Amino acid sequence: MGRTPAPFELLVVDVADQGKRRPAKVARLYAPGTKSIVAELASVQLLWLKGFEFVLHGVDVTGSERGPVHAAQSWMCKLDEPLHAVGYRMRGAFDRGRPLPHRQVMDRPSYINEGKLTVAGALDERLGRHATRAEFGTESRHAGTLLDCDLEWMSEERFQLSGFQHYEAYGDAPAQLLRQGWLIEFDIKTLEQIAYVRSFSKGLQGRG
Repeated sequence: MGRTPAPFELLVVDVADQGKRRPAKVARLYAPGTKSIVAELASVQLLWLKGFEFVLHGVDVTGSERGPVHAAQSWMCKLDEPLHAVGYRMRGAFDRGRPLPHRQVMDRPSYINEGKLTVAGALDERLGRHATRAEFGTESRHAGTLLDCDLEWMSEERFQLSGFQHYEAYGDAPAQLLRQGWLIEFDIKTLEQIAYVRSFSKGLQGRG
């Protein structure tokens, strides 16, 4: 789904961490149409995303005569968006901290949000510290915020973010930060749909 200045295929997956018997998250660049790994980042993190561009940070491990050398490395990538992609479609994977079955996530069209996605570090007043925040929505509607946002995985067609969503106090329930995940894919519109959305937006602006 992602690419750098060279047309590589990018996948972010969990693999077995050799010797430690626990999964580790890695980003791998593949030569197009092959299973040949061109480069790999371990302990990968999503630092920043805007539009269809994003930055991954992790550890690059290279061999040497004295053993493997671990170095910090960042990749600036650009998603290979399909023709007429105007943004993203987002589906929530949790309901107030409770994980939803995958089939339920995919079969609930009323829970799909369409809009723009941004990810960046920012000072969050609720947490009292800097955190990686994901924001999703349009100019007229804010669909959600993910705090301590992390990239769970990325394939050629979609990716998933995870983090925590803030819920205000309600009734006897206190304010809480509850687990949330966003399944993200491209929002592809036909030329007729794009024209309709633009005309509808202009109509709303004229009323204001």
